[in-house]
Amino acid sequence: MAVHPMQQQKCFTTLITFSKSTMAALLPFIFTKLSSAPKRKHAETLELITKLTTAPPLPPPKQAAVNILAAEDTPGWVVNLAGVKRAAFAWKVMQKEIYISDISDQQNRLLIRSQVVAERIMPMMTGEEIEAANLTADTKKRRRLYNDGGEAGERKQGQEHGGLEVMVYNRDGWGCWLSLTRGDASKASVLKGGNYREFRHRSFFTAGDTVEMWAFRGEDGRLFLAIGNQINLEISL
Repeated sequence: MAVHPMQQQKCFTTLITFSKSTMAALLPFIFTKLSSAPKRKHAETLELITKLTTAPPLPPPKQAAVNILAAEDTPGWVVNLAGVKRAAFAWKVMQKEIYISDISDQQNRLLIRSQVVAERIMPMMTGEEIEAANLTADTKKRRRLYNDGGEAGERKQGQEHGGLEVMVYNRDGWGCWLSLTRGDASKASVLKGGNYREFRHRSFFTAGDTVEMWAFRGEDGRLFLAIGNQINLEISL
């Protein structure tokens, strides 16, 4: 059906009017700048994902538990023993010659000079350890003990002390409990105990040997001793 020109123009005007009003209502939504919050939130999400998927940095390597001082040329067998006990360091106590009395089944003890004990062992001992080993008495103030008859020259036998129990190792790593002590009637200290006989046999001690004694404290603070023959690596041609 044919549309009258006037009606056609009226419809076109209405369409234009509707379009303008509609566009005006939509303009704030079309041309309004988007907020930056969604982008910021998106960036934070990506950063969180990156942290979760990235492996954490490795912890710094732990320092060696054993750092035996080489100033005293610590033997390898001592370093190994101290390492097993996670000792921080070891120190040389003494070097001595094995005497017949040190390998006697009757005496059954290893003699340690009082000066060695005072200078190389006691400074590294606690008060309780010193007391347990009967090292508190001043050796310079010891009086001579007489028997009941009062005859000079015959000393009364000194009081026996249990002593401080110390784990003692030989060069092969075999260890046993021995007692470090000093009798009332003697200025010298000794290592003694029921295991000493086996210790010296396993260590192959013979009269005239030169042995060295080392000491160290384990990770738990316990005192250990290491005694072994000194080996001379110099070979005479």
